[in-house]
Amino acid sequence: MIYIGIDFSLNSPGVCVKKESGEYQFITFFNYGNRIWGEKSLKAFEIHEHLINSKIIGGIPYNRAIDSNDFIQRERQKIEDADSISNLIVSILTLTAHDSFSEKSNVKICLEGFSYGSKGNSFIDIILYNSLLRKKLKDSFGLENIYIYQPSAVKKLAGKGNANKHYMIDAFQKNVLDDKDLANSSFWQWCQGKDYSKSIPKPIDDLIDSYFILQSGLKDT
Repeated sequence: MIYIGIDFSLNSPGVCVKKESGEYQFITFFNYGNRIWGEKSLKAFEIHEHLINSKIIGGIPYNRAIDSNDFIQRERQKIEDADSISNLIVSILTLTAHDSFSEKSNVKICLEGFSYGSKGNSFIDIILYNSLLRKKLKDSFGLENIYIYQPSAVKKLAGKGNANKHYMIDAFQKNVLDDKDLANSSFWQWCQGKDYSKSIPKPIDDLIDSYFILQSGLKDT
């Protein structure tokens, strides 16, 4: 079976895939605007560029084309944008599943549930985008292959139910689950010896969260 963990956000969804061989694959999807990837280096995406060019992770840029100041038109753009990003993620995951010679019925999609303590306009948008993604995943992989876990349950795997991003990264670097397959992955090895106690650059935190979301699915098997 293939396990896929998805940490969804509006601008930097992270995905962790565990193939039937046990090998991990990390994929970052990121809002790159209407720029052309590889044409010019940008400081905000230096780590993306290094990790992708070094083949440590996979990377898929996209453009969130939301620019209208009119409320009605802007909300329409959000629906189109959510649809576009969902299609992109699902298409890549479908290819990944097929590349691993697995039928869709042998894929377990793991997602993190909504944090109900969150609030504000961005959280409302996340609900819209995440709900469309869930619908696309259901249509492509089947409802029975989708598993949604409480955020606190995911964090408990790292050691604490209210763990912050710094705690999650530290737990990942220490390999608290004693995951031999993780220790063999290029991304985990790259993360060793790096200090994220003060700042956490993208896409590191999203990829690490997707790993622990995937582990929720493995633990639940």
